[in-house]
Amino acid sequence: MSETTPTINTATPPDWLNNGYLETILRKSEGDKDLHVTSMESTPVGKPGEYLASQLFRVTVHYRGAKLNESDDGGVKKLVIKIEPDKGIVADTMDSTLFKTELKMYGEFLPKMERILADSERPLQLPKCVHCSATPQPIIVLEDLAPAGWKGHDLIETFEEAKPITIVIARYHAASFYLSKNKTDFEEFQTDLFQKKHPVLEWMFGNNLKAFTESLRTWPGCEQFVEPFERASADYCDRLHNIYCCKTPGRLYNVLNHGDFHSKNLLHKFNDEGGIVESRFLDFQANCWSTPAIDLYYLLNNIVHYKVKAAHKEEILSYYHAEFTATLKAIGYLGYIPTMLDLQIELLQNGFLDILHYTCFLQFRFIDFTKIPPEKLATGQVGNLGLENEEYRTLMKSLMPDYLYKGLLE
Repeated sequence: MSETTPTINTATPPDWLNNGYLETILRKSEGDKDLHVTSMESTPVGKPGEYLASQLFRVTVHYRGAKLNESDDGGVKKLVIKIEPDKGIVADTMDSTLFKTELKMYGEFLPKMERILADSERPLQLPKCVHCSATPQPIIVLEDLAPAGWKGHDLIETFEEAKPITIVIARYHAASFYLSKNKTDFEEFQTDLFQKKHPVLEWMFGNNLKAFTESLRTWPGCEQFVEPFERASADYCDRLHNIYCCKTPGRLYNVLNHGDFHSKNLLHKFNDEGGIVESRFLDFQANCWSTPAIDLYYLLNNIVHYKVKAAHKEEILSYYHAEFTATLKAIGYLGYIPTMLDLQIELLQNGFLDILHYTCFLQFRFIDFTKIPPEKLATGQVGNLGLENEEYRTLMKSLMPDYLYKGLLE
């Protein structure tokens, strides 16, 4: 980003996350009161500061138990453990409600969604939650999916490979829509981040919008877009609040959005040719009950390559809506199912999010990080070099008239 990011040291597990603690939770999850943990090894997941709302550790647990044969060397459990930071720059910077949201999701809402989808033979694949608790410190213990062949990936580069994650999103939305019509209240999944104008928003959006505006002034042939863009971006917090609020006037329908789709929150399985054949998502800290446009713009802008969006946007949306509709019917929902027209209206009404993704995030995809001095990379002093990239400028010049004539800059 355009500001210096805080330096965050490598995390180490707290003292209470030890053999005894893991033994207690594994005895319950494995149904073996005689289970005994013999050793554990842990390593931090990601680079320092990469996951700002959690401290993540990949843990290997060796154990013995009554359910294992005496001749066995013992059992091994591969786990991913998420802990809410309790001190330091991470805890001071981020809103603790993020971790509380994920605790609610794993403890109550995800099991409901999994059950109704499993009954309809349209399963939603999620990591197995071994344990989640708010004490002694908020913690979520998940199965490690890496040994089963699930891997991360960067941007998806074909329409066919985008289908698996599109299916998962559609089923997730459909399950929440169905449950909301059957006595499950999702309105607690709201954020006041934009209403309070949290300082982190200026780092994420404000500074990058200002940088884009200044760059736009210098682009030949774009003079007529500068004033409308500057006017629209001036109240970006209010616009985002209206997008993320579930009670915004004119809203046709809401779903439970994952709310934070990017490559680090996705895992995939691949065929022998290296193509994606299955996808699933992780990290339920930003879940939000609001317009489906939130997740769909993330899908179009942060999951698939921008060239895939350019060539297949309407096909992806149609594929999503077909699965959303089919899932609701399979579940047994008999009420009104939002139409493709309803979906398109939601996307248009909330199209400012599309603009934010392209002006604040996409520009960084066009930076050649190999040409940035290591000392600047280490401190986050990258700047907005992507705005100088000719390919990015050509792309944005082609999109600005569309933003203006659709009324997204009003």
